[in-house]
Amino acid sequence: MDNSLFRPEAVKAANRGMLGTVSLWCPPWRWVVISLVMLITVLSAALFIFGTYTKYETSTGELVPRDGMLAIPPPVAGTIVSIPVKEGQQVKKGDVLMVLSSEVSTTLGQTREMIAETLGAQRKRLEQDLISLTTLSQVETQGLKDNEKSLVQQKGRLAQQMKHRQKQVALARTQLDKLNAMREQGYASNRQVEEQESNLLESQARYQEYQRQLLDIEQKIMQVRQQLTEKPLDDRRKRNDIQRQLGENAQTLAENESRRAFELRAPKDGTVGTIMVKNGQMLNAGQSAISVLPKDAQLLARIMVGTRAIGFLEPGQRVVLRYQAFPYQKFGQQYGKVLEVSRTALSPQEVASLTGKNNVQEQQYRILVQLDRQSIVAYSRNEPLRPGMALDADFLVDQRHLYEWVLEPLYALGHNISL
Repeated sequence: MDNSLFRPEAVKAANRGMLGTVSLWCPPWRWVVISLVMLITVLSAALFIFGTYTKYETSTGELVPRDGMLAIPPPVAGTIVSIPVKEGQQVKKGDVLMVLSSEVSTTLGQTREMIAETLGAQRKRLEQDLISLTTLSQVETQGLKDNEKSLVQQKGRLAQQMKHRQKQVALARTQLDKLNAMREQGYASNRQVEEQESNLLESQARYQEYQRQLLDIEQKIMQVRQQLTEKPLDDRRKRNDIQRQLGENAQTLAENESRRAFELRAPKDGTVGTIMVKNGQMLNAGQSAISVLPKDAQLLARIMVGTRAIGFLEPGQRVVLRYQAFPYQKFGQQYGKVLEVSRTALSPQEVASLTGKNNVQEQQYRILVQLDRQSIVAYSRNEPLRPGMALDADFLVDQRHLYEWVLEPLYALGHNISL
């Protein structure tokens, strides 16, 4: 049972204001706006939390061969006679790149030419001596062999004659013994005995003379055989002496020719790079004349970076490259990765010597970047990259979330307070 003194209708009527009830109107697309605002808020928060900002350091550099260009300077001073190659031409190892001459003219004529003629005549004489030595050696060897044969034959005849003389001595001694026995018996006179003794002495003298002759012949045979033994050694010594003179002659002639007219040849297969001289130009010894890019040489980007950006660079880091010869707005950006970072900074003088730039004011580090591609697509075809092409490079120095960049001052302040 309701204990109220008034009817509900009366209470409701009393609560109604004079202006009536409040009514709020909401458009039918209000949920679209609310959803859009919430989506933008969530995306902004996600971007702030998960989004990152990368700080880049831009530097300049150029393309260089990995193993360097093969510079070919002349060994001695000379004048360029001809250049049979042109830039960009493919060459093989040993191909002539340049011909130079160091000929000097005097009142006697071309000095180097006269020296070459003299050396040529000397070489012909030495070669003739070498041929004559061979012929003479054969003749002398045959003469020694014939002499040996003749001496051996003489020795044989003397040996036979000695046997006869030895028998004569034996017979004379036997006859003497018989005469002595007969003299004792009175059958022979002293005169007969003395005559027989004289015959014996004469036979012994002749026998000894044959012995002396035999010894002389044997000594001569030994000498001839010694000469035959030493003959090859003596011939070899003479031949070596002539060949040594020929070698010295060839060396002198080569040195003379190298000073007279010499060629610069390609040390390896490759492509002719820069030709820095012209026909008729005078070159000093060691002066750069022509360069060759080795075949299949890989190009690297050599980039000089200042000291303020080197702390975050390390091998393997990605690099964005823009070649000045191919504008990136039209041909796009290229990429690579850091291959090597120099451990020590190069002085301005060293940087100028390395890059040829004389306006360097601070120390720099050398960065070598390996290219992802050795060519670039231009107008639907691959254009090979060339040494010396200038480029701009962007290095990733630092990458953080957006909130870290915003809160960086607070981090720094907290770090200073903790110290």
